[in-house]
Amino acid sequence: MTALVGRDIELARLRDVLRATAGGTGGCLVITGPPGIGKTRLLAEMIRHGSAAGLAVASGQAIELDRVAPLKTVVSALREARPRPVDLSGLREHQGDRLWYVERIGEALEEYAAAGPLLVVVDDAHWTDEFSALALRVLVPRLSSSPVRWVLARRPAATPSPAHEAIDWLVREGAEQLSLAPLDEAAVGALCSNVLGAEADATVLALAAEGHGNPFLLEQYFTALQAAGQILVAEGVASVVGADLPADFRAAAIERLYGLSPQAIRLLQAGSVFGRPFTVHAAAQLWGLRAVELLTAVDEAVATGVLRARGATLTFAHDLLRQAIYDDLSGPVRAAMHGEAADVVRQAGGTPPEIAEHLLLDGQTGDDGAVQVLRAAAEEVADRAPSTAADLILRARDRLGDPDGRLRLSVAAVGLLASAGRLPEARELGEAALRHGLDAETEATVLLGLAEALKHAGQNQVCVDYVRRALAGSPVPPAVRARLHAVEAHALLYVHDLPGAEQAGAEADRLGTAHDEPAASAFGSAARSVVAQAQGRLADAVAHARHAVQVADRAGGAALHRHPRIWLGGALTAVDRFAEAEEVIAVGRHEADELGTAWSQPLWAYYNASLATARGRLDDAVAEAEAGIRIAQQLSAWQLCLPLLGMLTRVAVARAQMPVAREHLRAMQRLLDEGITSAPEDVGWSFAVFQAADGQPEAALATLEEIHHALPGRLLLFANDPGAAADLVRVALRAKEPAVAGAAVDAARALAELNPAVPSLPAAAAHAEGLLKRDAVALRDAVDRYRATPRTLARISAMEDLAVVEHDAGHRSGAVELLEDAVAEATTCGARRAVERMERRLRRFGVRSRVKSSPGGAPATPLGGLTATELAITRMVAQGMSNREIAEKRGCSPHTVDSHLRNIFQKVGVNSRVALTNALHGK
Repeated sequence: MTALVGRDIELARLRDVLRATAGGTGGCLVITGPPGIGKTRLLAEMIRHGSAAGLAVASGQAIELDRVAPLKTVVSALREARPRPVDLSGLREHQGDRLWYVERIGEALEEYAAAGPLLVVVDDAHWTDEFSALALRVLVPRLSSSPVRWVLARRPAATPSPAHEAIDWLVREGAEQLSLAPLDEAAVGALCSNVLGAEADATVLALAAEGHGNPFLLEQYFTALQAAGQILVAEGVASVVGADLPADFRAAAIERLYGLSPQAIRLLQAGSVFGRPFTVHAAAQLWGLRAVELLTAVDEAVATGVLRARGATLTFAHDLLRQAIYDDLSGPVRAAMHGEAADVVRQAGGTPPEIAEHLLLDGQTGDDGAVQVLRAAAEEVADRAPSTAADLILRARDRLGDPDGRLRLSVAAVGLLASAGRLPEARELGEAALRHGLDAETEATVLLGLAEALKHAGQNQVCVDYVRRALAGSPVPPAVRARLHAVEAHALLYVHDLPGAEQAGAEADRLGTAHDEPAASAFGSAARSVVAQAQGRLADAVAHARHAVQVADRAGGAALHRHPRIWLGGALTAVDRFAEAEEVIAVGRHEADELGTAWSQPLWAYYNASLATARGRLDDAVAEAEAGIRIAQQLSAWQLCLPLLGMLTRVAVARAQMPVAREHLRAMQRLLDEGITSAPEDVGWSFAVFQAADGQPEAALATLEEIHHALPGRLLLFANDPGAAADLVRVALRAKEPAVAGAAVDAARALAELNPAVPSLPAAAAHAEGLLKRDAVALRDAVDRYRATPRTLARISAMEDLAVVEHDAGHRSGAVELLEDAVAEATTCGARRAVERMERRLRRFGVRSRVKSSPGGAPATPLGGLTATELAITRMVAQGMSNREIAEKRGCSPHTVDSHLRNIFQKVGVNSRVALTNALHGK
């Protein structure tokens, strides 16, 4: 191997990355370039320098056949870590979904990195499997606060793949990217001189120009010319001689390889088919030989630098060499060799996915045994790589001539495609299967699978259409009908059909109870809880959610996986039982973590964020919502992004971060434009809050038309956030629409009368009425009532409105005292917009606020801008606690801790736990 030339700038950048990693900074570097450009050489240099600097290094290389081997790429690299492997014993068999496994890997890496920085290097990362691609999406950002540095080398994307999409996403999210350009003319000359052992003359350089600066191809080409005697060296200068030159650089590589012995060629051909590191025994089996017959060939291939020995296995020195051998095989020979390779792997005890790798390429049809292997492989990977499993099923289907068998496989593929989020393909295949005439239960099951996937993707109206199509068809088994009604109930909540949702939820509960389908019963009852909340029947909302929890706890299994505690937590929040709600959410979240049901994590985050916002803990709310959005994006659960983005929008407005709020709204609009739906209380209210804060009350009221026209029949906004009643009154008055303001007051009063035991509701009604009528008595009543509730922001708002009315009535001292108290509370909450507004009022009253709410310049210390929560987390980090340990201590999720750390790093101006600890100790 020749010396590395022409990469001084790149090497310097890599050394900077290594120094930062050694200093405790994590992150991700993506190295992109075409085959042969030098990615592998740079990685080797990085590994060498990193090891010399004392970094732990986990390195691996993906291959094309890894795409059907879930988690192989990442796990293989981590198990090869030096000086010790990463302990992945926690990856026991588990019924949980993919995120459970990724979380366990994250915990293992965090624990590993606590002992020292870790460099994780993956070459040819564009071949990583679907599950490893998900792991990269999750682990790179999650471990960004730990000293774990990911280095991923890939070729430019030729076709879309999960791996490329994941890496592109990482780059968009801030991963560094290093794009390797061709070597310049001077570097090409130096490379040629190194290869030839002499100074390159004009004939060599002219020929080298045809290599377009690709170092691997240049090295192969001139090595081949040298071996063929077409390089003349005289007086230290190398020249090209002879006219019969190879057609191109790749042809030169092939000619060089085919100068080897026949047995060495056979060895290389076998290795090119296996694709991954292979044994001499396996290569011999492929040709029907004994291993000893290839031993001389092994020495020859290794000596010429084509193969490298790694323990008991052999691997190609460069994938382009393997690809050259493989591409030179004729199609029939290649297919036959893959068929033989499948048998070799099977005899060696390989798993169905390993065997399937070769069956996919053997070109045979009508082979029932191969179909069974492909089906077994699909079943083995379905939970962790549904898209890969769907492709395996479809390839198995294509091998069958039996129409009934093909139809059965099509039906199986529909559910997998839907689970993978490939909805257009799932719908097209499902519709084609339905046209072939399925039995009633299978037809309903196909439609149910599509409906559930559409619901997950936020396509609620289409989901309802599929459910009703299933229910209107042939007689459907009661258990399937129960599941259909449960999905329908939740979809109808988002297409504004509360009576329909109530009816569907009740039917799901009835059928589920009668026909042993507790998951449908629990899910249907959860939908009824939301309906009751929207209609203002909060006691019923709690009762329905509690019934759902009881059903799930009693039945376990699929019913428990529906996590009805999510909706019980929301209902308890609506009736001001915050402590109980927090406990229910904490129990449910822990349960979800144990079960591995990742789909629920964004919802736990949403309800925790709602609680935090109501309490006035805005930093906690942001951390929860941001964590929820990251998980929802990783799971492609786009519908769950909308309410979380709405929450972040409203909190950003409260914190006077209007550009941030505008970005969140843009993200919401992109989802809405794709047909994803959500409740108007999440979408319309968020847009209106921004518009009102931006001085557009008329636009805000127009945005809220659907909400205020639905009053008092739909009270979900006021049930979720009682203080929204006064906010709606304020917007209506500024837009000069007193009738709308009056309707909001009447609705708030009706909600309070329906729920006399909920303290915040009469407070909200009094606040709305006092604001409309400028009634100090009503506003004072609102403030007093709010003091008995945990709703801090609503109380601050009522105090401000009371202060304005009191001042206008001539009670200046009382008004000033109210505002100063409100400013103090709002400052603690981080409600910057309210603070700025009230300070302006105080200045108009001729008073300077005594609260140091907006000191000029930077904080006195690096940690001066942290909230109490952030400071507590900083101290835990300094004690060496992991995200998991901090989460357990604080009763939140590791994702939430990660969100807090991101914000802490930004505020303090650091990028590692080490630097944060030093800042805490004043270093």
